Amino acid sequence: MAKHTPPTSRQALIARLSSYWKLEAGNIVLLPVIMVFLAEGEVGIASLLSIIPMMALLAIGAVYWRAKLHQLERGTSPDETVRWIAALDLPMAIASVVAAGAATAAWAAPGFAVGTADRWVATTAGVLAVLEYINYYHRQLQHFDHVADFMRLISGGGFRKSQLRQDIDRLSAG
Repeated sequence: MAKHTPPTSRQALIARLSSYWKLEAGNIVLLPVIMVFLAEGEVGIASLLSIIPMMALLAIGAVYWRAKLHQLERGTSPDETVRWIAALDLPMAIASVVAAGAATAAWAAPGFAVGTADRWVATTAGVLAVLEYINYYHRQLQHFDHVADFMRLISGGGFRKSQLRQDIDRLSAG
């Protein structure tokens, strides 16, 4: 009987990153399709102003995690990708504010949304856009997919600086 050897931490990280970038890339299409389907196609400008930044941030996540995966697998530097993503920080912050504003306007400004479903789509996409922006550019919000991160959070360690932010800071310091 062959002896099972547990994966190394590097192998485990490669496996995790392999799924991360694919999940983010899949969600670029999947989330808007689900939202529009659930809204029975009744979406308007409020939803579009929220969905587009959400999709852009998911694309940034997919590109970033794929670059990090290539760093581990192939030894390629992610620095050019990180610089490109870092240049999008302010535009993505603005886009996230626009998404949140569109969601707010959908509820507060009569006629801005085409109906209740549009309001909910705009709100969901707007919240996701803001959370994704924070999660990538500032603080890691996602803690449910890695036990060590979750344990650190519940033990009072708080939200740590995101991996992308650490990479951006490393490049700007050097």
